[in-house]
Amino acid sequence: MNTHQAMQMAGRQALCALALVLLLAGCQSAFPPALNPPAQAESPRLSVGDSWVYRHTDGFTQLPRGSFTHTITAIAGDIVTVEIQSADGRVVATNRYTRDWNWLDHPMTNLQRFRFDPPYPALSFPLASGKSWSAYTHATDAADGVTYDLARVDGRASDWQRVTVPAGAFDAIYVQRSAYSGAQTSDRSQEYITERDWYAPAVNNLVMGSYRSVYFDKALGNCLDSWRTNDWTLVELVAYRPVRK
Repeated sequence: MNTHQAMQMAGRQALCALALVLLLAGCQSAFPPALNPPAQAESPRLSVGDSWVYRHTDGFTQLPRGSFTHTITAIAGDIVTVEIQSADGRVVATNRYTRDWNWLDHPMTNLQRFRFDPPYPALSFPLASGKSWSAYTHATDAADGVTYDLARVDGRASDWQRVTVPAGAFDAIYVQRSAYSGAQTSDRSQEYITERDWYAPAVNNLVMGSYRSVYFDKALGNCLDSWRTNDWTLVELVAYRPVRK
């Protein structure tokens, strides 16, 4: 490869990187600083019967997607089982987590359900401003048993913010994650995922979340036109119903 070709390749790579950043940027609400934030958020205190109601919204159109109740139905050692019901009472999913809300059996953003080993590091307690983490996990498709060995997650806890949602106003620590599914085919790349969470110690869970992803269509070849945007879901807490207060 001569110098001119190397410069062209470097230019294409820079344009591809810029296109990916722009696609994943997403509109972000500006929240004021938290009123009285703690030094850090400790691990959540969870009990069987605790429940949280979340409202889902399309991030692009702002159209409602329904409300879902997440109820802890079992805690065995470090495994927390959560049943998810739609507004009409139907059970639509059952997820499993560690006691720190890291994923054991859970859909990856805009992808199918996976079993994660080690757990998908959604949060890293104690959470404090400036803390970061990075880890790889084996993601096994729950339907066909295929395991993807390169699923990677990079997380960072940022500042404490005062977040207002239907359930009220909360001091929450802002967590940003970038995830890479590791699942790619001959005609499309792996998913590049952005996940934003606001964790509030007052409810032992998230009060808000934003989840989206993109992938590269290899068939087209032109990096500026080949990125494909997937779904974008916004989640807000409507109610928190703890068994113990």
